[in-house]
Amino acid sequence: MKWYTVAVGFVTAGLTIALVVRGAGVPLSAAYWIPGIDARFALRLTGIGVYVAAVAGCIGALAILYSIKYMEPLEEEYPPTRYYFLTLLFVGAMIALALADNFLVLYIFWEIIGFCSFALIAYEYHRAKAREAGTKAFIVTRFGDIGLLVGIAVLWSAMNRIGADDPLSISGTIRAAISGQIPMGLLAIAGAGFLAGAVGKSAQFPLHVWLPDAMEAPTTISALIHAATLVNAGVYLCARMLPMFALLPWWLPTVAWIGAFTALLAAVLALFEKDLKRVLAFSTISQLGYMMAGVGAASVFASQFHLLNHAIFKALLFLCAGAVIHAVHNRSMYQMGGLARSMPLVHGTFLVGTLALAGIPIFNGFFSKDAIFEALVEQQMFGVLIILILTALLTAGYSWRMYWLTFQAEPRAEGQPHDPPWEMAGPLALLGVGAVVSWLYVGPYSVALGEALPFHHIPPTEVGALLHHTFVSPLILVAVVVLAIVAHLSVRWRSDGPPVPVGPRMWADLVTDTKAFGDWFWGFWVVAMRAVGAVLSLFQTGDLNYNNLWLAIGFIAVLLMFLGWG
Repeated sequence: MKWYTVAVGFVTAGLTIALVVRGAGVPLSAAYWIPGIDARFALRLTGIGVYVAAVAGCIGALAILYSIKYMEPLEEEYPPTRYYFLTLLFVGAMIALALADNFLVLYIFWEIIGFCSFALIAYEYHRAKAREAGTKAFIVTRFGDIGLLVGIAVLWSAMNRIGADDPLSISGTIRAAISGQIPMGLLAIAGAGFLAGAVGKSAQFPLHVWLPDAMEAPTTISALIHAATLVNAGVYLCARMLPMFALLPWWLPTVAWIGAFTALLAAVLALFEKDLKRVLAFSTISQLGYMMAGVGAASVFASQFHLLNHAIFKALLFLCAGAVIHAVHNRSMYQMGGLARSMPLVHGTFLVGTLALAGIPIFNGFFSKDAIFEALVEQQMFGVLIILILTALLTAGYSWRMYWLTFQAEPRAEGQPHDPPWEMAGPLALLGVGAVVSWLYVGPYSVALGEALPFHHIPPTEVGALLHHTFVSPLILVAVVVLAIVAHLSVRWRSDGPPVPVGPRMWADLVTDTKAFGDWFWGFWVVAMRAVGAVLSLFQTGDLNYNNLWLAIGFIAVLLMFLGWG
């Protein structure tokens, strides 16, 4: 039996369970004691968590089906057992994280998805770039994970002080915070730690530098990371904890401004990127910024609705990019062009994904972006709103540039590109349909999103109300301008297409390669920490007498300090 058969069977079973659970629409929980630890291994079917789990299961199933043919060229050099095992663990851990009702359980699976991303980004371990990218993703996200661990420890300590039966219960901790049982000082420390964890996992500024380099992973894994698993975890965490940390006056504005600045920065970088997968990576960072801004506007619905829609069209774009790269054996858009004629299916589905990303009306990305804009207006966060509107205009520019360089103008690719086999084409067709019609599900989605979360206020929204509210709002002018940009660029590039630079390396390449010099900033601290480590190593001679001498000196110094205070 082929390994992919087993993998498809497992992920299909998981997907079926996720969809059945989603359809149940009732809050359920299961708890199992961990011997010797005052904590429950608890899962709760919250509205937010169930849909995040369903997204992970659906996209994971399609990605594994797509992998059957896509991963064939690598099977001789890299045995597929490791790939399918890690992919299933990746998807399963994300589902468990989304359904966790215990901070210990959440953190365990939080770290498992971090490990899986490291191992899958570095899957082609014979390539130095892949190894470095995987290691970079693992280390950079650890900065945020330390903050999350500190936040969990602070909340656990606070719950122990008030004598909670289960001090690690997520729902119990939120209830205690809302009732005023957790001191605001401790809540502020926890809020900062949780925000750091979300910034790391969801690649927000200044921890955004790992995600573009993660494109060294197989494209199926890139689709999982960007659409279904890792980066969604940070946004989900903020949305899940919103009722608790909204009590802090600084928390929501901070989340909103981080999201807005990240969205704008990533959109600018995407304008100048030449690598097809890295354009999509910068796009993901930018769209995650929208979701964070939605949380900052206290709108769980807008944030999670965009998470759902983004998962569909971003998985579609990545899998289309994988089909293109599979056909032309190149990731540079400057070496593509004219593929619309030779790859009609991929072209059509990629176009649908591009229009959804750009926020063109009728496609799903338009409706969820507009919901975020409306939430910002309601909260009177006009500065954040202006930045995100500007980002929306830049998104139209870079997404249309990406589409035109890849599929229009004159062919620049070598060989005979063609549409992929059915194992790869099937997921593209399903996701393409989803990018057009998924917003029609907004009624049941909005109801199920909030019914199992008593602390979240999520009003139901029907399709008719969504259409009316969207098209009568003055913010519809943003979509009109986006359409004008797309039309203008299409006319302008009809003959020659976007300019393709030639000659020596441009400054734009330097900016995008360093992620707006973010790599240099973190590189400085790496060098600094190595220098500190080198100095400290001088005191570790391996001689017991010297070690005892420094221990005695330290003891005397502490004793003198206490005597001075006395």
